[in-house]
Amino acid sequence: PTPIAGEGLIFVANGYNPIKPIYAVVPGSRGDLTLKDGATMSDAIAWSNMRDGPYMATPLLYRGILYVLSTRGVLTAFEPRTGRQIYQQRIAAGGYSASPIAADGRIYITSEEGDVFTIRAGREFEILATSAMNETVLATPAMAADALYVRTEHALYALGGRATMRAR
Repeated sequence: PTPIAGEGLIFVANGYNPIKPIYAVVPGSRGDLTLKDGATMSDAIAWSNMRDGPYMATPLLYRGILYVLSTRGVLTAFEPRTGRQIYQQRIAAGGYSASPIAADGRIYITSEEGDVFTIRAGREFEILATSAMNETVLATPAMAADALYVRTEHALYALGGRATMRAR
């Protein structure tokens, strides 16, 4: 996953077994930032979590919450400054490679099976809608001009308020 910055920290994660770490790194830290055995924080690491890091999907920092998506469809929300878990919920069975994105108070998460889940951003987990693309999706969707662009295995869809376009 790509490191992201916000809330005065840099979030670095990896979901490769046997550990799946998330580190909240203090900007400006230098040298070896390795935590001592058993430690979860230091002068350079504001907090860490060794079990909830994503394997592929880049975490999402949106409206003061850090969202982390596992390859098995578990969404975990954290308080970014403290690492305190807000919730952890399975979205649906299946694989998840694409990174979550957000706009207008909603989080969009796409499964490899081709379902796009619209989730309400915030401290309570709620799936607002599910859109089926009916084919494999591995790429992260994009937002532009009031449309959500989803690239499936064979097509590109623009999902918007008035029309849905399909390009081959």
